[in-house]
Amino acid sequence: MFLLSSAGRAQGVDAPLVAPVPKEPRAGYALWTSSLLDWGLMLTGPFMGVGLHLALPVGLNVRRSDTTDWVFEVTPGLTSRRCIDIAGDPAKRCGKTRSLEASVGLAWTPRPGARGDGLFLQPRVGGMWIRDEAGGTELQGVVDGGRRTETGGQVTLGLDIGYRKTAARSRSFLAPVVGVGVGYGWNQRRNPVRVTVMNGLRRGSEWKDQLVVDVNLEVLRWGATF
Repeated sequence: MFLLSSAGRAQGVDAPLVAPVPKEPRAGYALWTSSLLDWGLMLTGPFMGVGLHLALPVGLNVRRSDTTDWVFEVTPGLTSRRCIDIAGDPAKRCGKTRSLEASVGLAWTPRPGARGDGLFLQPRVGGMWIRDEAGGTELQGVVDGGRRTETGGQVTLGLDIGYRKTAARSRSFLAPVVGVGVGYGWNQRRNPVRVTVMNGLRRGSEWKDQLVVDVNLEVLRWGATF
């Protein structure tokens, strides 16, 4: 009896226990870029008559807590359009625009998944510097094919909403994002309401200070966590 009891206890001690599957830790950083519209204009702009359009949005998420990330984004841009069209006639709008946009935000994911996936809200503050070297027959203050150079900028407060999904057995992720920003711009040649990807595509004929609304149609962020 004693031997059977001892064997039973030994068997109970030696029996393997099924350990719970550990929760995959959330990455501390995420590096990403966007958007489909910027990349699309870069490839198709010369054929669509909008000239050269280059923009390189780069973003970095830095984990703050289980539900929040600091979000930093920088976007240098360059748009250029010839002042002589294909037929050899002076263009109505032409010139070169250089810009630099930067923003800081806080992304809040109320119910994060195992790797930080899920729906997130991102309030942000942003600013932009822009140098506009413009010409063309329709532009005010330009005579005999000359150019006018102006420097301006803007400050905005915005809110983005998106959903991040990390690929299975991978660190890469996709995140559709839309949003809006409201602020004030000075010495810019632009419409009061603008899609952010149209930053370098000047539509106005005069520089002015005004309230501005920027519609953020990044459409898609893609990147990797580490």
